[in-house]
Amino acid sequence: MTSQLHRRHILVAALGLVFAPRVADASPLALVPQPARVGQGRLNILMMPILDVALFAPDARWRADAPYAMQVTFLRSLNGHKMVGHVLDEMRHIGFGGDPRLPGWRRELESIFPDVSDGDILTGARDVDGGAHFFLGGRRLGRIVDPAFADAFFGICLSPRTSQPQLRRDVLGRYA
Repeated sequence: MTSQLHRRHILVAALGLVFAPRVADASPLALVPQPARVGQGRLNILMMPILDVALFAPDARWRADAPYAMQVTFLRSLNGHKMVGHVLDEMRHIGFGGDPRLPGWRRELESIFPDVSDGDILTGARDVDGGAHFFLGGRRLGRIVDPAFADAFFGICLSPRTSQPQLRRDVLGRYA
């Protein structure tokens, strides 16, 4: 009897693992209550389209201190390590140049950011605690817990000091 009970528990546990929702494959917008698009824009460099950006926030009402998600659709293939370099350059541009956490953020980003292809969708989401989650399609890539990182990362597009003010206006819409 004990053997049958033991096997039954193992079977129930195994079925639970098979049919339970996978944390690794989640919707990035699930981190944003009642997500709706705030705005969207395109980044062109030397008149070449690079990526499209859309910002989602609760009821389309963006606040820097609340959950939101930024969805980036790549319009060309890009190397993940080169993207990290560009991200850090932009963080420096908006005022994080002297931040002693930059080397640690670089390591974390390099472990998260993949190479991307034309049509890939990378989503970054700021959670209620200020952490940043990253997804490629519906696959979770990783999380960086530091709220200062989220401010720096999302500030690349959302900060008034961004190097792309038109993209910021388009993405933030009425909040620019």
